[in-house]
Amino acid sequence: MSERYRWMALIIIVVGSFMVVLDSTIVGVALDPIGRSLHSTADVEWIITAYLLTLGVVQSPIGWLADRFGRKPIFIGSMLVFAIGSLCSALAPSMSALIVCRVIQGIGGAAVFPVGTAMTYELFPPDRRGTALGIQGIGLMAAPAAGPVLGGWLATSFSWRWMFLINVPIGIIGAVIAVRVLRNTGFRERRPFDWVGTSLVGLGVFGLLLALSEGAAWGWTTSKTLGSGLGGAVILATFVWWVLRKSRFPVVDLRMFKISIYTIAAAVTCLLTLAQYGRLIFIPLELEALWHLSALHTGVLLVPGAVGSAIAMPFGGRLADRIGAKLPVVAGLIPVAIANWYMGHLTVDASQSWLMFLFLLAGFGTGLAMTPNMVVGLNSLPAALIATGSTLRSLSRQIAAAIAIAVLTAVVASRLSGGITFHGVATVAHAQAAYNVSLLWGFWAVIATIAVALFLPGRAGAKALRQARVDEQRAHTSLSAAGATHDD
Repeated sequence: MSERYRWMALIIIVVGSFMVVLDSTIVGVALDPIGRSLHSTADVEWIITAYLLTLGVVQSPIGWLADRFGRKPIFIGSMLVFAIGSLCSALAPSMSALIVCRVIQGIGGAAVFPVGTAMTYELFPPDRRGTALGIQGIGLMAAPAAGPVLGGWLATSFSWRWMFLINVPIGIIGAVIAVRVLRNTGFRERRPFDWVGTSLVGLGVFGLLLALSEGAAWGWTTSKTLGSGLGGAVILATFVWWVLRKSRFPVVDLRMFKISIYTIAAAVTCLLTLAQYGRLIFIPLELEALWHLSALHTGVLLVPGAVGSAIAMPFGGRLADRIGAKLPVVAGLIPVAIANWYMGHLTVDASQSWLMFLFLLAGFGTGLAMTPNMVVGLNSLPAALIATGSTLRSLSRQIAAAIAIAVLTAVVASRLSGGITFHGVATVAHAQAAYNVSLLWGFWAVIATIAVALFLPGRAGAKALRQARVDEQRAHTSLSAAGATHDD
């Protein structure tokens, strides 16, 4: 495999990943104009909810599809479905039609990042996977900050429909280039499809995410919230029983969690998500509500976080290749904790330049920690589990994000139970203190993440994992060569 091909394939994967993750955040700043344009404001939040629910529900069988049909057709097909969903969303004549089109987008987008991660991992040799995954991860970390800026500009200067239309040429051109450039490499296996497991995990994730997403609006003690949440939890428990006791070929092999390093890496990802979403959700809310900034202005203030992540992720990956995961992960989490601590003590007269610096600090630290953690988690898995492991990691992060948003929303709402009028300094200060709590929760989540990250392998452990993957690859190559000789 040539070096030129590796980097061309990686560019295609980065573009696809960025496009899909961008659509998780680009719409948020334009919900009001979309509702007014389509003469429906009652269900406008479902424009986001439908997309995120679909991403979570559809992900479970992606590993099986990638192993059965190959990475290339699944990745390209996903980009095309996403482009079609984007076009339909841009042309949607009503709110209900737009929500359906967002489901189509979610079906396409669900596979792009986990399959792209598996492809990137398999494209590069073990001693360079950290750097490659760091570059590919730029799409995941930069898109949430770029989304509000781009969405605010398009909605203000043109029309909300352009937020969806811009995906169409990107998706189509990217798919055409991918058809010509990508090779269908990576692990392949024909195994029966687990219909029961897929149905259980899909229904369970749907119920749980629906309760977490809509609990604040429905009320956390209402029958709809409790029924959806408890029903989802029971179904997921049934799924676990099915996987561990009944299924010979589970759609998601939970036995991966018996691999301690993979489990530790997954725990680090989920805990860090709590800190990330405190910043990404509640800082923009307080900037618009308390600081009276526009959506576009708020988006611009978030840009340093994306820049910091973009700089740090490849750097963190390179460190992972050289010195293992523990040191760069812990070193990255420390500035994240510092940033969250100071954000948790903001006042309404704080300077915007100080806030931008804190975002830069948090973004750099998150990027530095995220890639080594991802690398060591995937390196702990045999080749047969890479696609499924990448999918399970993505699904776990999706659920962790929903839990983080639900928990932090409940915490902030409980402190604002008397309502916010913003007619007096005391009221504004009270609201600021309520928002600050979400960031302080994020600070303690990072402290917990540091404690877990101390169990990640250092230089020697990471080197042993890389060597195990090299030996596995050599054994596979030898078997393939022996098989070819026997056939001759």
